[in-house]
Amino acid sequence: MHLLCDDAIKRRMIKGVLTVRSRWHRATTTTPRGRTILEQDIEALLMVAPRVIAIGDFNAKAQDWNSRQLNPSRAALRRFLENTDNVTAIGPTEPTFDGQGRFAPDVLDIALLKAIPTETDITSHNEGSSDHNPVLLTMGDPTRQGDIIRNTDWTDFRAEMQRSTAIPRIETTDDLEAAVVSLETDIRTALERSITETRAVRQTNYMGEIPLQAQQLIRDRRAARRRVLRTGIPEHRRTANQLGRRIRAALNEHRQETWRRFVESLNPDDNSLWKTQKALRTRRRPFPPLHGETGIACTDRDKAEAFADSLELQCRENQLNDEDEEHTDLRRTQEVTINGDAIQWSDNVKYLGVHLDRTMTWGHHAAETIRKAKTARAMLYPLLCGESRVNLRNKLLLMKTVIQPQLTYASTAWGHACKTHLKRIQAVENIALRTATSAPWFVRNRDLYRDLEWTPVLKVIKAKAAKVYAKATDHENPLLRAAVDYEPDRAATHKRPRQQLLLDPG
Repeated sequence: MHLLCDDAIKRRMIKGVLTVRSRWHRATTTTPRGRTILEQDIEALLMVAPRVIAIGDFNAKAQDWNSRQLNPSRAALRRFLENTDNVTAIGPTEPTFDGQGRFAPDVLDIALLKAIPTETDITSHNEGSSDHNPVLLTMGDPTRQGDIIRNTDWTDFRAEMQRSTAIPRIETTDDLEAAVVSLETDIRTALERSITETRAVRQTNYMGEIPLQAQQLIRDRRAARRRVLRTGIPEHRRTANQLGRRIRAALNEHRQETWRRFVESLNPDDNSLWKTQKALRTRRRPFPPLHGETGIACTDRDKAEAFADSLELQCRENQLNDEDEEHTDLRRTQEVTINGDAIQWSDNVKYLGVHLDRTMTWGHHAAETIRKAKTARAMLYPLLCGESRVNLRNKLLLMKTVIQPQLTYASTAWGHACKTHLKRIQAVENIALRTATSAPWFVRNRDLYRDLEWTPVLKVIKAKAAKVYAKATDHENPLLRAAVDYEPDRAATHKRPRQQLLLDPG
């Protein structure tokens, strides 16, 4: 391409694929060759697919698409439109460029439509803080309320299948074919009877209801941008820019407050806390495309063929070797077996998320806990670092929601580990706190705890243990009461679980 920057996306439609391209062309100047748009550029842009929408700043001014002035780039675009039957150009009636005080406001952002059969309308909106207004291209019926969503009630589908499907008697090939046709008919009928259609409500704002103050600022900025496009006076431009900065500040505060309310509403009882924690810690990976023998399967028919070929390959008879081979392994020690299968010894085992090692020193569990917490801290770094726009209160909520539960999971079982392991666990949280506050090296951790009113992880472990053991002491099960009926000894060589009540967080 020649002096053109472009991004392209494809949208699959009922009758083929629609390609949408975003376009920017460098402005025409008085310098020699190379600044005006060329016909081969437009042709290369639009000939990539049967149906294309190219929308953006072409810097081609002509009255045919509502521009006030003319420039050299219009000639190439007009010649291309005259020589091409199925391509049209449309532009909004209001200016899309405010001129930046050096030029007159004009229409620069237009849309080129290739083989688009539906009605289209393009409008300019006085939004944002750029010198170009965003343009909205509306296709089809503007009164359409939303897409139709088909929901299947699988309970009704199962009941309908059980009611209508009978097990046939199959003796011949014709009986088999008839049974297959009958089963397909029953499935289609059951689906039609169990599907309900609803019309989706278009979501206009993912942040929820915008505060009234911010809404008023947005209305004021729209009026100010209209005034700029009408007059071009620098004072009016400064007023619009000031309103834009106030809107960004108000919306940022609204985002922070929305996030704070969401985090504070999380509850471990209804699993919302753990679902959010998992979503924040898990890196979403796109589903890979489905490949068949002929390449990537795009249509439903190609996908069905790919599944059928895979099932056919899996259901083939295995090429087994009929010759029996026998191997005997002689050892001096007798292996433990269950149903004839030898059980291999392991130095550690994971049970309910807790790693049990042979010596019960909890070193392996501490290492795994630290590794998971460091991974979560690294994934949250863009939100916790000093350059993040998240305020300090929400940063601490994030740490309390995601990182601290990682460090204290099942701490009642391993909280009596040696001080070396516990200090390493506390260090992970300290680093996250210092990252969130951008604390310099000379600020002590205990000063951070005091200033932030933060409960360190070792105190959380001790408080959870005290709560659990107090409940176990009064439990109705005598075995549970007997298990905790002892006094921890600080000088004991071998620590017991209740000894974490003597933990000194420092």
